[in-house]
Amino acid sequence: MEASSATAQSMHHITNAKLTALSKQQKSYEAKKKRIHEAVAEETTPSKKVRVLLDAFAVHEIEAPAHISISNVIRFMEQRKHDSSVSPSLVHDWQLTLEQALDVPSRKYEHALLFGRLVTEWLANPNDTPLGAGSRESGDSFEHIGRKEMHDQRETWESLVFDMNIKSDPAAIEAYLGKLFGSTSKSTKLSKTPLETMRQSINSFHPGKVTVDVLKLCITAMLKTDMLSKAKRTALGDFRNNSMILQEMVDVLNLQLDALDSWSWGDGPVNVEVRRALNGKYRVYMDEEIIQALLLHFVGMSWAVYLKIRFNLFFHSGAWQQSTRSPMDGRARLKRQNYGLDVAPHESVRNERQHRYNSDYFMPQLPSSFYDVRDQYNDERDEDKGDPRNAIDVKQSLLHLISAETAVNTQLHGSFTVLQSDFKWFGPSLPHSTILTVLRFFGVSLQWLKFIEKFLMAPLKFVHDGPNAQTQIRRCGVPIQHRLADALGEAVLFCLDFAVNQSTQTNLHRMHDDLWFWGSLNASIKAWQTIQEFSAVMGLALNKEKTGSVHILHKTKSASGSILLNKLPHGRIRWGFLILDSTGQWQIDDEQVEGHIRELRTQLEACKSIFAWVQAWNIYVARFVANNFGEPAICLGRPHIDMALEAFEKIQQKLFDTDDLPSASVTEHLRGKLAVRFGTENMPDGFFYFPVETGGLGLRNPFIPLMVLRKFSSNDPTELIDRALELEKDDYNKLKKQYEEGNLMLSGRPPSLGEFISFGEYMQCPEETSKYLKVAYETLLRAPAADLIKPASGASRSTVGEPCQGFNGPYYQWLFQLYGSEIVRRFGGLSMGEKRLLPIGLIDMLKEEKIKWQV
Repeated sequence: MEASSATAQSMHHITNAKLTALSKQQKSYEAKKKRIHEAVAEETTPSKKVRVLLDAFAVHEIEAPAHISISNVIRFMEQRKHDSSVSPSLVHDWQLTLEQALDVPSRKYEHALLFGRLVTEWLANPNDTPLGAGSRESGDSFEHIGRKEMHDQRETWESLVFDMNIKSDPAAIEAYLGKLFGSTSKSTKLSKTPLETMRQSINSFHPGKVTVDVLKLCITAMLKTDMLSKAKRTALGDFRNNSMILQEMVDVLNLQLDALDSWSWGDGPVNVEVRRALNGKYRVYMDEEIIQALLLHFVGMSWAVYLKIRFNLFFHSGAWQQSTRSPMDGRARLKRQNYGLDVAPHESVRNERQHRYNSDYFMPQLPSSFYDVRDQYNDERDEDKGDPRNAIDVKQSLLHLISAETAVNTQLHGSFTVLQSDFKWFGPSLPHSTILTVLRFFGVSLQWLKFIEKFLMAPLKFVHDGPNAQTQIRRCGVPIQHRLADALGEAVLFCLDFAVNQSTQTNLHRMHDDLWFWGSLNASIKAWQTIQEFSAVMGLALNKEKTGSVHILHKTKSASGSILLNKLPHGRIRWGFLILDSTGQWQIDDEQVEGHIRELRTQLEACKSIFAWVQAWNIYVARFVANNFGEPAICLGRPHIDMALEAFEKIQQKLFDTDDLPSASVTEHLRGKLAVRFGTENMPDGFFYFPVETGGLGLRNPFIPLMVLRKFSSNDPTELIDRALELEKDDYNKLKKQYEEGNLMLSGRPPSLGEFISFGEYMQCPEETSKYLKVAYETLLRAPAADLIKPASGASRSTVGEPCQGFNGPYYQWLFQLYGSEIVRRFGGLSMGEKRLLPIGLIDMLKEEKIKWQV
């Protein structure tokens, strides 16, 4: 990595100073140790040798072994002068222990120097290219290289974005929206319909003023994205810590906000760059001038937050439908009330579903406030950042919801249907005419419509094509990772959410433009018809490769040849690397995994340093692959965990098995690299996996998180539903008995109701009435309890415990117990080097830089 900022240069100098000081200390200690050994060798008896060693430990302040007390040994040696029961063998053991302890600082110094060399290697060999991956430049000539997939996807992107003929029919959209939202009639207590209220509020929108605090939030949010170039990201990071520059920027931004009517992209084009994501997709990023980018981010955040508020108010206005699969009719409600039974308690599956939908899947791309600085396009969760619920959390919860709903619906209703689709190239293919028509329908003012149209029609130039690249105007689609683009896309898709809700009385679950619907077969058919109609009206195309459905039956039922199934798309249901089969079980798609093994090998081979290799492994294997296998949950059961363990085993075998090292592991592979590059051999396993703060490489072990949760996972999660139904049966029998004995006190009950309500009537709609089912539903969505590994007998916290603050929890407990004993033997504790001598600060800075994957 090039030290392009004052911070980076300072960290580089500090690291060099640490390594220089470390080398001097090592030489000083080795000279001291040599003198101690020489003094010990001159003595003739074990007792005298031990006394020399004890004096040396005291004079030179050498750390004693964890399992021995120097002060106690001194006392015992005094005792030996008079007591022959202190045997020569004991004295000999003390001598060996103290001599071995002299080697521990030597190992720590050697390790710290190796660690420093590894960091220096990373600093000197960045895993990116100055022009962006896939380009090279020599003088005036410019040559573009890269994979065929990159060129194909860029060609498709350009064919959409620069096509003046991709349009929709505003009149048809107006008619469609008028019919859809015309159903939201006002209640007797309201002077306006929910649509009229929303339109009036949106028409009066104003973004307000930029403040220093808001600007800092904008900078933080932009630094979390891949939008700007490295140089601009570095500059933004420096600006964030300079109060004078921040105030100047605030003044400029507020002046520009006052003159939005005359805003433009400026005289020159905006550079765009193609970058590869881990999922194999190539995305085109704009690299705007910093002030321009900050202005657009502020405006985009203002619009996004405001629309989230307005759409939420509409959601809770009564216009949105909320129903269960088999809703309770009025007669059944009245009968339950007559018997004093709850009709629709707050603690029900029905309400829990609605809460989760509103929290995670209603307008998921829109932030709730400026403090929401998450990057919703980032599928690489950083576990060390403590970020709030983000895109990957929502994606995981979707998998768990589908699995839990499968268990509930098949047990209660005997069948369950899941529908999946998404829009083909949604961002680049979204017609500007569609966006502007929808915004106009929702009451956006003419001033803002003109600004948004100018924002959409950006002049673009591919930086890959060199200085003479052609400038073209965007005619279709929205730019990626712009908050204003998120707001525009979500405004259009809000109409789809509402349309599906109105046609099915339930909800479309959505992440970006990925569409998921589940429920009865009839409701799924209606949802699919609604999605198709919406797509045709809005000028969008559905992605056939990501469109499919599955009809799941309870294990006691046999498949039928229902002609209704032909009204649904026939593709497979996919989530990450998983495929949902007709039994309701998820299976790993081996073909996808094979492709990523090949890709992972390419990315790892491109790494020019050990630390870069480890970082690539951690992100690709321990995050990306692990996330796409799905995080364990009770609804997925133990078979899912075992399936993921087997898959990781295959990945490691296929990556590292060679003729020279059959069945080699990731640690053996890295040992080989260390031996070749640094002449270092026989490194303990813990060195690779321990945190960098302890002197380790911080390699993530993908097996441990699965093993931690395996013990308390269930082989058959549907047993929870069966148990809930059994508890309801018990409650019913108790209530019936009390009624028949005359002991059931019913408020307002007529004198004679005849026989007690039947069990079928009692359980007509458990999703609305059963507290036990709600508990089972919530339990299915949780992760299994962690298997907290216990320290070995006799091990103390000082020997095999936490090496430093912040490394607790089941993963690290397992890690330290698995690998800790060897580290303790070699280094006297779990830290392999003194933290003050390790370049931890530089590593933290290097880890902050996003990896640019090889294209």
